[in-house]
Amino acid sequence: MRRRWLWVIPLIVLCIISVAAAAVLGIKLRDEKMAKGELEAMNRALQSELDRLRKTSVEEIMAENEGKTLGNGEIYYSRENLKEKAREAMSLTELMSMLFSDRAVYYDGKKYVYAPILDSVKKHDYDIDCIVTDEETGIKTYTDASGRTALKGIDVSEWQGYIDWSKVKADGIQFAFIRAGLRGYESGTIYEDTRVRENLEGATANGIPIGMYFYTQAANTREAVEEAEMVLELISGYDVTWPIVLDAELENASTSRTKDLTTQQRTENAIAFCERIEQAGYKAMIYGNMRMLCGEMNVEGIEQYDKWFAQYFYRPWYPYEYGIWQYSCEGKVSGISGDVDLNLAFRDYGSEEG
Repeated sequence: MRRRWLWVIPLIVLCIISVAAAAVLGIKLRDEKMAKGELEAMNRALQSELDRLRKTSVEEIMAENEGKTLGNGEIYYSRENLKEKAREAMSLTELMSMLFSDRAVYYDGKKYVYAPILDSVKKHDYDIDCIVTDEETGIKTYTDASGRTALKGIDVSEWQGYIDWSKVKADGIQFAFIRAGLRGYESGTIYEDTRVRENLEGATANGIPIGMYFYTQAANTREAVEEAEMVLELISGYDVTWPIVLDAELENASTSRTKDLTTQQRTENAIAFCERIEQAGYKAMIYGNMRMLCGEMNVEGIEQYDKWFAQYFYRPWYPYEYGIWQYSCEGKVSGISGDVDLNLAFRDYGSEEG
């Protein structure tokens, strides 16, 4: 009878510790730009799961098996060990990622998903333990044993207002991504970012290498190519040495043109955008969080393109190859009056050929 419970132990323990961590350990419940409504829905789902699980059985099995390793390599975590991991996590999802490190973990708006990590897709080779966080500023740095050092960068749009790029440069920023524009999620109309030209000129004048990104809401491949064409036309005459990025984010409003896109269609749209960018001689890249890159798109279908991974945790949990990690949306940089996104680039795209 007890053996039949073994497969659910990690899930049960995870639910218990997740809820306890939120209430007792004071975890900050913030997850990849998660809206308040989504967070509340997640908590309701967790509570519902707790209500239907037989806690007494869990306690009996935990008491008998604590610290033991099963034949398949799974480990029963002690309660103290789980509490320690909870203290280290910035969100429930990061806690789950710690416990299920052989899965790509994300919340899909209704439930947690534990996507298998595909053997067929190439993994990154970063030593994530080498990421260091300045507890006062929140700035992260990375230097591994081989001497590879990540570059410090930002991404900006009209939301940052006027930017004093000379101060940005003096603050040690080594690259910047500038928003070219966006497509309206209701109208489908393409809009140019109101400060894109100002930012292009300011960053260029101060010797900051630049890349571009476009916030996509393409409903099909024709629109994805149209978005790529808009960026290419805009940057004509500018020295853009870093990638041109498809910023792929979900828009779940009931009036969104793209809320019901299939995984296949999103993948085809991304490929269409990237192909057009690379035809023009630029490096193409796809930006997304764990849900987008491992759930809303086909992992194998987009493998050939570099990734810019967004996840606001102590460390990134994306298992596959990626070049840039966006780790905060609340950064402080001289020359910018409000918050700005912070990034680490594990590759110097400006020094690469092609």
